[in-house]
Amino acid sequence: MKQYFLKRFLELIPVFFLISFIIFMLINLMPGDPLLQMRMDNPRAVMNDPQRMQALREYYHLDDPLIVRYFIWLKSALTGDFGYSSMYKVPVWDLIANRLPNTLILTIGAWILGLIIALPIGIYSAVKKYSFFDYSTTVMAFIGISLPSFWFALVSIIFFSVTLKWLPVSGMETYGMTGTWNVFWDRLKHLILPVCVLGLVQVASWVRYIRTSLLEVLDQDYVRTAYAKGVPDKKVIFKHALKNAMIPIVTIIALDIPYFFGGALIIESIFSWPGMGRLMYQAVIGSDYNLAISCLMFLTVITLISNLAADLIYVLIDPRIRVGKKA
Repeated sequence: MKQYFLKRFLELIPVFFLISFIIFMLINLMPGDPLLQMRMDNPRAVMNDPQRMQALREYYHLDDPLIVRYFIWLKSALTGDFGYSSMYKVPVWDLIANRLPNTLILTIGAWILGLIIALPIGIYSAVKKYSFFDYSTTVMAFIGISLPSFWFALVSIIFFSVTLKWLPVSGMETYGMTGTWNVFWDRLKHLILPVCVLGLVQVASWVRYIRTSLLEVLDQDYVRTAYAKGVPDKKVIFKHALKNAMIPIVTIIALDIPYFFGGALIIESIFSWPGMGRLMYQAVIGSDYNLAISCLMFLTVITLISNLAADLIYVLIDPRIRVGKKA
């Protein structure tokens, strides 16, 4: 197990550096430069203090070749220095540390909600194939896959916030709220809509994957043999069929974790949720190179960790995957 984990981990290292190089180059090839936001905030800055602007260009290494700038950035990033945000005027790490918990609350809550809903529906739909429930689930899944997340978010706001006035429209908390219980309940109400929208959008595709994967296993000879021997239905489904169907299911569910972080960009923007997705969007729009690169690299790390976690779960679920030198 340790050798398998070490091998998979070492394989991710060159991938990480390759992706970091691509991200750095693409961001720096965008029109403009990190001083764009400063010039927009103060158009007369160059005329008033050209020496200051030149000092800033030297600080951000804007006159150096791209490959040199990449290795300068990489050296600093590996030591924990992600640079200074030209838009927010604070260190990049301070911004990430402040926004990351908010995004984790949103994405983890949405991921758990989607899994809780999709797993039993997908299993029951496969067990009761070609039933009214199965057909209804299939139709709803196709509708859910077709609906864009931003449309679903706007409709939810109109219905639950504007029409029924049950939940807040946007933000993370109500200004001036006091009391531990009142603050907790207020933040929970602000969290409900974005979590539900982000989680339910993914439920439709998960249900289809779970149903398809389980149906393939249920048609196998050993499952029919277990039924013929009189093994209880629940034992056949959960011990024999579902366990063998979990490999593709784990692949989809684990590798969709980065989707939640990426999808948070749209959801956080619509609901004005102060998280990493909204921060990344503002960084790209504001030509804040250090912040944009750091946010995208964080998404890269999440993606690589999700792949590593999926590989490890494979070993725990399916003993046919050999662990050792030949793994």
